[in-house]
Amino acid sequence: MGETILGIILGGLGGTFGTIFYNRYNNRIQKMHCYCIDEDIMSKLPITNDDGTTHQNIYTKEFLLKNTTNSDQKDFRVIFEFDVGAIILKHTNKSKVGTDTFSKRLPKENEYSVRIKDFNRGDEVKFIFEIANITDNHINITEANCIGFKIVHKDKRKSKANSKLTFVSKEVLNPDT
Repeated sequence: MGETILGIILGGLGGTFGTIFYNRYNNRIQKMHCYCIDEDIMSKLPITNDDGTTHQNIYTKEFLLKNTTNSDQKDFRVIFEFDVGAIILKHTNKSKVGTDTFSKRLPKENEYSVRIKDFNRGDEVKFIFEIANITDNHINITEANCIGFKIVHKDKRKSKANSKLTFVSKEVLNPDT
């Protein structure tokens, strides 16, 4: 009789600990990967546009954001921030929904913020940028308005030439703020 009661108590205790560990594993901060898949220099020479603005150089950069978490994400923002003096000339998003190309004016010339909705497990969004006046070739990719995950940077570029692209924290990118 005592062994039965002891078995029930230990079984319940074991189930409780099992549930606690399972919930901690599934509800931990997840990692969503953002891969840098390509970078190319369009021009190292100064270029003057039709509107008279001159840019010292122009780069293209491609990033792939993939939902590698164990849950579907309903709504969040991703912020790409480049060098302080950089200017984003053009940005394109490619996803399962289609392609969006924008060349409108951004609130900050070196920062692009996009809202992503209904981002299911395994879904991908490709971001393509044309950026002018890059000096240090630094970038910060941050998530906003989200709970339960953070964006992790991974470099998946094919080795063409030595690139100086560096993923940095927001404090390194903007030391004044």
